[in-house]
Amino acid sequence: MTHPPRHLALATSATALLLLAGCGAAADKVAEKATEKAIESQTGGNVDLDADDGSFTIETDEGTYSSGTGKAPDSWPDDVPLPDGLEVQVGTESDTADGRLVSIIGTVSSTPDEVLADMKDALADWEISDEVTVTGSQGATTSAQFERDGRRVTFTATAGDDGVTAITLGETTLP
Repeated sequence: MTHPPRHLALATSATALLLLAGCGAAADKVAEKATEKAIESQTGGNVDLDADDGSFTIETDEGTYSSGTGKAPDSWPDDVPLPDGLEVQVGTESDTADGRLVSIIGTVSSTPDEVLADMKDALADWEISDEVTVTGSQGATTSAQFERDGRRVTFTATAGDDGVTAITLGETTLP
């Protein structure tokens, strides 16, 4: 017995998911489980999707990765405050033999310089190991890197045309 090529199996799974879309809550759960199984067959790991809150987790022998929408990961460190007024779009966490990374992508109504000044105040007991501001025709991008006790916080803020600043914030713990 021969097995179909991997891409054919994924295409079949995707087609089945499209057919099930819009068929109600029971079909959503079936689609969720089918997607989990398709990803598990490709990664060799354990996958947990939750369409209700937009989150997923992948666990393999090499580590874990999780992502969700609308909130910071539960593991976000207490000693790294989030910028005032931050509207979190996506929060992720990756934990492997190379270390742990927790990150957030979101927006604020402050300028990149204002957010950086607040981050410097909040992380005053951390060492700033890098700081860069680039201004161009598309606006300004400010980034900084803070370090302490085998941990690193990276911060990037980019001004948008609409007065909204996009923020990427990450905390890495090295093994």
